[in-house]
Formats: sequence, structure tokens, C-alpha cells
Amino acid sequence: MYSQNEATLQLPPLNPSRIEEQGVSIRDYVDLLIEGRKIVLIALSAVLLVTSAYLMLAPRTYKADALLRIDKNKALLAAPLHSEANGAATEADNPRAQREVEILRSRSVLGKVVDDLNLMVEYSPNYFPLIGETLARRHDTHDGVAGSWWGFSRWAWGGEKMKIATFTVPDRYLGKAFTLIALEEGRFRLLGPKDDVLAEGRIGEMLIADMGETAPAVIKIEELAAHPGTHFELTRKTSLAAIENLQKAFLVKEVSKDTDILSVELKGREPEQLAKSVNDIANIYVNATVNWESAEASQKLGFLESQLPVVKERLEKAEQGLSVYRQQHGAVDISAEAEILLKQASEMETLGIQLKQKYEEQNQHLEAAHPDMMATKAQIKRIDQKLANLDKRIKDLPRTQQNVVSLSRDVQVNTELYTSLLNSAQEQRIAAAGSLGNSRIVDFAVTPEKPYWPKPGLLLAIATLLGLSAGSAIVFLRHSLQRHDNYPALLEYQVGLPLFAAIPHSKKQRRLARLIDQGRDREPGILVSQDPLDISVESLRGLRTTLEATFASDASKVIMVSSPAPGMGKSFVSTNLSALLASIKKRVLIIDADMRNGRLHEAFSVGKEPGLSDLLAGRATLGEVIVSLPDVGVDFIPRGSMALNPAELLVLGNLEETLEQLKSFYNHIVIDSPPILGATDAAVIGKYADATFLVVKEGRYTAQELEVSFRRFQQVGVKPNGFIINDMKEGSSYYPYYGYAYKRTDMEPKGPSVFTTGYQAVGDWLGKYQERDYLLASESVEDTDDKAQA
Repeated sequence: MYSQNEATLQLPPLNPSRIEEQGVSIRDYVDLLIEGRKIVLIALSAVLLVTSAYLMLAPRTYKADALLRIDKNKALLAAPLHSEANGAATEADNPRAQREVEILRSRSVLGKVVDDLNLMVEYSPNYFPLIGETLARRHDTHDGVAGSWWGFSRWAWGGEKMKIATFTVPDRYLGKAFTLIALEEGRFRLLGPKDDVLAEGRIGEMLIADMGETAPAVIKIEELAAHPGTHFELTRKTSLAAIENLQKAFLVKEVSKDTDILSVELKGREPEQLAKSVNDIANIYVNATVNWESAEASQKLGFLESQLPVVKERLEKAEQGLSVYRQQHGAVDISAEAEILLKQASEMETLGIQLKQKYEEQNQHLEAAHPDMMATKAQIKRIDQKLANLDKRIKDLPRTQQNVVSLSRDVQVNTELYTSLLNSAQEQRIAAAGSLGNSRIVDFAVTPEKPYWPKPGLLLAIATLLGLSAGSAIVFLRHSLQRHDNYPALLEYQVGLPLFAAIPHSKKQRRLARLIDQGRDREPGILVSQDPLDISVESLRGLRTTLEATFASDASKVIMVSSPAPGMGKSFVSTNLSALLASIKKRVLIIDADMRNGRLHEAFSVGKEPGLSDLLAGRATLGEVIVSLPDVGVDFIPRGSMALNPAELLVLGNLEETLEQLKSFYNHIVIDSPPILGATDAAVIGKYADATFLVVKEGRYTAQELEVSFRRFQQVGVKPNGFIINDMKEGSSYYPYYGYAYKRTDMEPKGPSVFTTGYQAVGDWLGKYQERDYLLASESVEDTDDKAQA
């Protein structure tokens, strides 16, 4: 026998700085995604499945659009009052598309559309839940009304039509749903919001239903195509609610900056109704702009016509006064200076009158504090000052010339003003008669043929990206929540224990464990027996080879397998390592020393009693607790009956003597002990073990757990020989393990004969018989020892 210190491998010192420099690379992330490819594929499939279902069941939304051009104003309306004194650019010279957008979205425009197309009334057939609308959409309307599926005649299945001419309800029922049921021979029945029958009528006739209110419900159906029994849902909304719904689905935008071309778009479920609504909006807007400009021209024309008689009368009086003065005083010569003053005064006075007319016109639609009003008022003040200066100079002339200049100025000013008013009035008549507005329709809306939404290509692309992102996020999140160290070499350095084996994940073992938990597998649930070519078995063979090379001795060896916590896979390592040791002609005994929660008896499909607890308590003999497993090639001692004090049984139950007795019959004794951090049983058993190994599961261990477990063993004088990482995922970046296993096709014989098969079966039977001989011998020796003690 040898000490554990001699059996422990001495590792060369590691450079911690080099270990700590080992960072996470892109390859690590790629390996992690490859490892979690199933999760990524499941997330991708789930998202694509939901998206496909949405594409099939979602209602189709269509879009109709038209183009409008906003032309610059021809300045016909502002021409009469435009002069050098009014050089500022008017609002018509700089049309803004945003202003027209707000006009198009105004209630004055959309309200007329609602009234013209009767959009306050909404109706829809009642489709079968979830899939009814999809089936109705697939029906060709040219084939008429679709027949009912599965006998559900109350639902609509495609091809149903209804045209409502009038539908009014009392105010308290606005926004509430009524039900209309199609009957035979062109008749229908109207139900109230509480499904009470209101009245029955015929298509094309006005139906009046008394609802106990001041106003009855009135409905007139012009067209109804549906099978008898089909239900429709009708709702009468307020005008404001219909306008708000239209505004939500309505979009106006400028095609590109500074083009003055507007795109008018409307989205909805009825293609024909959409095209009619968009064209109606465009026509109402264009007609409104024409009416607005015609009304403005008419207003200005009225103002000019009202001023013409006044100016004409003043002109006649001025001419008459000048004529009388000349008759009384004869011809009076006007000096050159007087002519210049006369001309300047006439021009200033004419301009002042025009500005006053402009001020009065602006005063009709602008506030007094408006910038245009204030600018016009300032211009009038400046003109008045100039006229006052000219009047002072005229007063310096001789009196006869003063009177002639004054009378001539009145005639000249009124003549020019009257002529200007006549020209302006004529221009306004032309503008009012031929105004075309500042908007034109470039493209009318047409009935859309394909739905605008949903878009399969876009949604599937987004779903693919979302599914891959969600799956990757789940993989990284699961990885971040796992407990692990980043580098096994660093773990070896921190804990001071060598890594003996890294066992990869086995899908076959997972299925075996599931069958055992369900109680459906009655065969020995040992991976070595079920699938000897599994990659995990191959790694356990490497562990077996390492053990044989490390413990090269003829003496029997007791190998204890423990773990820091439950669920690490120590039982898996114990059972399969025992079977592999037995496969090289070793006599192997495996003991389930976990007298609390041991489950090795389920893996071997045997009973748990009598077992180790019964042996240590003196209720059973050694021969009674040993179970031979010829299919596996090992002997087995189950845990026994439930023990309340397993630690005391291990101390007081002569465990050391029992192990010494078993060593004389077995080459290897493998003990599956409880976790060291959960109970003290492993520390007691470790005193009698020749080799101790700690099994940890990838993603569920930390260096602190291994270090505490190592110290727990050291406190009782036991030094573990090393640790084993179990359940390494394929492509794991934490330990560069790449298993190797033969393919099944390489191991299968090619065309074996009947003689060869029979010979092999006889050989297998003889081998099992020879392996059983040592058990019979051990039982006879045990009986002899019992007689000697008695």
C-alpha cells in the first residue's frame, strides 16, 4: 500500500502572469455560439414561426396616393397696389408647402370628404375568429359569395358586399355597434347594441326603427350580397370622430425640399374606398383654393367699384373749379418753378391716396399691430410730410399762381387716381372670372393592387435578425450566469490540484438518465455498456490509463470519487470507470457510500437493500450486500436502508476492516461518496482511500469551491490526487479537449458467418462464467472468518 502524497502528480510551476494574460478572443465567442447553436436555432425558429403566422393572419393594409403641385401666385390680386413704395415681397411671392400641408389636413377639407363619402358609417362582416379573414381574403370575388365552412353560416367567408345609403341613430347610440343580419329574398334584420331586434326591412327601402328616443334609427341599404344568416357589424360615428380617424390614416408631405410638390397618402383596408377618398381630398382642396382666390378678387373688386363714383365725383368737381377760375381771371401763365411743384405735389398726393386705399383694404383682414399695417401707416406719414413741405413752397408763389397750381393739382391727381382705379377694377374682373388657384393635381390616385402592409421580405429579414440576436443573447446570458473559471490551467495553479480528465458531454448519457428518472429502463444504465464508442467513454478510458500508470502496484487500491456539491456527475464517473477497469480483466467492486441520496441501484436496476448501511449497522453480512452484475462485469454494494446517522455508522461500523477484507478479493474498489461540502462522510471515507478525486461539472464550479473542498480534506489528513471536469460542451473554449472515437461503421464486421457468430457467443458466455468465480471464492472465505470470530 502507498500513501496519497506519493501518488499525487507533481505539476511544474506555472507562470501566473502568462495565465492571467489568457483573455477572451473572438474564437471563444464563436465556440460559445457553436455550442449553443440549438438555442439559437430554436429562438430563430420561434421568431420565424410567429412572423409567418402574423403574415398569414394579419389584415392587409393598402395605400393610395396622389401628387399636388403648389404654383406661385400670379400676383393678379396684388397688382393694383404694387408700386415702388410697396417694394416688400408679399406672401404670395413665397408660397410655403408646410402651410398647404396644414390646410390639407384641416377639418374644413376632410370634413367635406367625410360627408361626401359617408365615412361616418363603418361596417364590416363578422369573420370566423383568427382565420376567417385570411380565408375570406383568399376567395376570388369574381366567383360570388363563398359558401360557409363547416356549417357556420353566421360568419362571412369571402365575397360579401354591402352599400349603405343612409344610417342614422340617436345621439346616445353614436359609436356603438349595431348588428345587421342578411335574410332571404333581399331582406335584412337590424339588431341594437344589446342584440335586441329593432326591425326588419328590404334592400332599397328606407327602414325606420323606434328605439324609444326622440329620434329613431333610420337605415337604407342599396346593395347587400351575402348568404342568409351572415352577420354584419355597423357603427355610426360622429363627424369629429370620423375626421380624426381620417387624419390618423392621412399623410401629406413634400416630395423633396423646395419642389412645391406634395404627396397625399391615405392608408386603409378598402382599396377602392382609399382611391376615392384621396381624389376627393385633392379635388376639394383645389376647388377651395380657387374659391378662396375668387372670393378675394371679388372682395377687392367690390372695394374698387365702391371707390370709383367717389373719385369720379371729385374729378368732376376739380375740373369744374379750374374751369370757373380760368373764366373769371383769364389765362394765367404758370412759371417753371410752379410746374415742378405742381408735378411733385400731384405725384405725392396720388401716392398718398393709393396708400390710404391699401391701408383700408388691409384693415379688413389684418390687425392694427400687424407689421404690414404698421409699414403702410409709416409710408403714409412720410408722404404727408413731403406734401406739407410742398404746400409751404407753393404758398410762396403769387396768389394767382397758387390758386391755379392748387386747382390743377386736384384735377391731375383725381385724373390719375380715377384711371388707376378703372384699370385695377378691370383686372380684378378678369381675375375673378378666370382664377385657377395656386394648386394643381399632377397625379390622381388609382386603386392599389398590392397591399402596402405587411411586407413579407422586410418582416422576414427583421425576424431573422431578431431571432439570431435573441438566441445569441440567451446563449451569452446563460453563459454569464454559469459558475466557472475562465481557464483550467489557472484553476490548477490556484487550487494546487492536477486535472486528470476532461469528460465531454454525452447525449446518450443524458437520455439514459432521463429513462432512469422515469423508471422505464430496466437494463443497466451504464454508458459503457450501452454505447462503448461514445466520446465520453473514450475520455474515461484515458482516465483509466492514467490511473494504471500512476498507481502501478500489485496491491489493491481504493479509489474514492467525490465532488464539492451534488449534481456534478461523480456517480457517472464512478460507475463507468468501474466498468472500464473491469473490461481489462480487473476485479472491481463499486460501493454506493452516499447513504442519504445514493441512486446507483437505479442505474444498475437492482434493489437498494440490503446495502452498506445495513452492513455497517450489523444487520447484514458482506456476502448478503454484494450484488454481482455480470452484464457490467463488476460487483456492487448499494447504499442500503435509510440511515439517520451515516457519519456515525462510518466511524463505528468498522469500515477500515471491511475495506481491508475486500482488498484481498478485488483489484480496485471504487467508492462513490457524498459531496464533501454537504456532509462529512467523504472526509471519513477519505482516510481509508488510496486515491481521492473531485468531480466538477463545467459551468457549475468555481475555484473557491475546489479550494474549500481541498482544505476540508486536508483538515482530516487527506490530500486529493486531482480533479475531473465533467460534461464539457462540444467546442468549449475553457479546455481544449477534442475527443476521438471510432465510427460505428468501422467497428461493425463485414458479413459475419453463422459459425463465427456462434463461436463469439460461446466465448462471451465462458468469459462471464470465469469472472464470476472470484465472487464465489470470496463468499466462502467470509464464512470461514465468521466461524473463527465466533
